[in-house]
Formats: sequence, structure tokens, C-alpha cells
Amino acid sequence: MVWKRVLGAVIFGLIFLGTLIWGGLPFTFGIAFAAAVGAVELFSLFESKGVIIGTAALIGIMGSIAYVFLAHFEGNVSYGYVTVGLLFVSFLWYMIVLRHVRSTNAIALTVLAPLITGLCLSHLVLLRDMADAAEPAGKGWIIVIFVVALIWVYDIFAWAVGRKVGRRKIVPGISPNKSLEGMVAGTVAAVSASLLFRYLITWILGNNSYPWFSNGVAVIIGVLVCLLGPVGDLAESLIKRDYGVKDTGKIILAHGGIMDRFDSTLFVVPAVYYYLLLFVLT
Repeated sequence: MVWKRVLGAVIFGLIFLGTLIWGGLPFTFGIAFAAAVGAVELFSLFESKGVIIGTAALIGIMGSIAYVFLAHFEGNVSYGYVTVGLLFVSFLWYMIVLRHVRSTNAIALTVLAPLITGLCLSHLVLLRDMADAAEPAGKGWIIVIFVVALIWVYDIFAWAVGRKVGRRKIVPGISPNKSLEGMVAGTVAAVSASLLFRYLITWILGNNSYPWFSNGVAVIIGVLVCLLGPVGDLAESLIKRDYGVKDTGKIILAHGGIMDRFDSTLFVVPAVYYYLLLFVLT
């Protein structure tokens, strides 16, 4: 099982890193595909309890893809268009086509899935595009790797320390393995890593690269990772517990589904994007 997990992580990491470095439409296609698969995983859970009809899932899947592509071409102003469109089409669909279904829950879930997948994951595209425009050498992908690496550091240290010495459970009803000791260890490791990674980035690329990327910015990004990464993880755990499953899917060898791999990024990446947009790159 260990070699399967390692192989699955390597394959997934190479695909993600390759499209990220390439950027532009290849990266957008990659994130759109991930968002679509994530939406399929969620709709499969919803359908398993009979709370939504499979044909209506197409609306949500197309919405997930639309969030990602329009984010690349139109920026964050496109979110309103897609959200209003999703609401309108969902209501219309259940009024005309699926009138026999309990519409309130079904419409809510039809809109929820693309919000979790397409809307949240599309910020990976926005973050890369924005960092690209703000960096003289056009290496915006490094900032995305910086954020993702901090998420991994937090998760690894929180898991390792929590597994060994974790006694005080944070939310045992949702995720029984999450402990206060693990959270503290992950926080110290991630904030420390943010300063180390920032130093390595500026040392390798030169001080003229990312002139806005100060130690303070690195620390704030690290704090955002520590605060919101676990929230995304717990949000997905809440859904999985509600539907009685361990993983949302099986697309990644021995790692589960797309949403199992991207759960910690769901709220972190949007928070980092808007922090940089509103307070740093203004």
C-alpha cells in the first residue's frame, strides 16, 4: 500500500507541476478537469442517497468548468455571471424537466458542488495569472508552488505529531484524528517553512524577483494556510461523514479522489489570492 501511495502522489504531483509550469490554457484545462472530476465525485455521493437526479448533475459539472475557464479569460468578475447562471438554469431545470423531485434540496446541491469545486479551485488559475503579471520574469507558478508546499508541510507535521502525541481532539465528531498538538506542530512548521521557502526563492531568482514578496507577506500566507487549510479538510470530512464514505473517489492511486487531494486548498488559495490582490499587489 505504501508504494501505491507514493506512486499515486508522484504521478499526481508531476501532472499538476507540469501543467502549472506550462501555465496558460494547459494549466486552465488541468484545473478545469480536476474541478469536473471533483464535481462528479460529489454528485455521485449526492445521488447515492437519492437527493439529486443524475441528469441534473450535468448542470453542476458544466458550472464547475465554466468557473475555471472564465476565471482565466475574464478574471474574478466572471464569478457573478456563472453563479447567477447556475441558479437560473437549476431552477428552470427543476421547474420544467424534473418536477417530481424535491426541488429545494436538489437545487441547493446542484449549486453547492460547482461552488466547492469550480469556484474554489479556479483561484489556483487566478493566483498563477496574477503572480505571473506581477513578476518581471513571468514565473508566477512559483507562488502557487509556495502555497501548495506550505499546505503539504502543515499536513505532514500535523499528521505526524498528532499521530504520536496527539491527545486533545479538536473536532472528534467530524475528524477524530485531528488534535491540538498536531495543529500547533503544523502551524510552527508551516510558518517557519514560509520564511525558509521565501529566502530560497529570492536567493535562487535574485532579489529583483518578486519585490513585493517580503518576510511579512510570507508569514501572513503561512498563517492563512494554518488557519484555513484545516477548515477545508474538515469541510470535506463533514460531507464524507454525512454520506458514510472514506474517500470521495478513486481516481488517484491509493489516495482517493480529486477532492481528497485538493480539500486543504479549497479555502487557502482563495484567501491568499484576495490577500495579495487587496493588500499587496494594489
